[in-house]
Amino acid sequence: MLKVCGILLVLAGCSGLGGYAVLRYATRIRILGELEQALQFLYGEIEYSGCDIIELSDKLVLRSRYFEGLWRNMHDRLQEYDGQGFYYHWKKELKEVMGMECLKEEDRELLLAIGENIGNTDRQTQLHTLHIFQERLHGIFLQAKQEYREKAKVSMVVWITAGLFLALVLV
Repeated sequence: MLKVCGILLVLAGCSGLGGYAVLRYATRIRILGELEQALQFLYGEIEYSGCDIIELSDKLVLRSRYFEGLWRNMHDRLQEYDGQGFYYHWKKELKEVMGMECLKEEDRELLLAIGENIGNTDRQTQLHTLHIFQERLHGIFLQAKQEYREKAKVSMVVWITAGLFLALVLV
């Protein structure tokens, strides 16, 4: 009876690890999708309303889930102006974004590059830069969706197979 309970626990644990791996892939897609929407919103607001980054960060708080804290903290930091630039605070606050561990290194580099280039130049240059980042992000987003389709099932099967193998070893 004890062996059966142990086997069931091993199978449940390995299935849980497989589910966690799949969840990380899905979280990456959701984060990239939210960032893509934020860039589209920034582009539209800069192009048509001419809002500054402080107003935009306040508006983005309401539209975000993963980046809500980032936009709120950026709004607060920019309003209190401590002499540091936008990028300094962006880099600091980006570390606190929920789900950052699910992103790949290229995703993090893109996020840093976005912060480095937002709010530093004239309106036309910002729009051009945002357009470039939107294209890059869209490519990464499509790649992430493709990886999810390829790796989600494989991850689950590998972890369940590992659980079965461990269960056989325990018997």
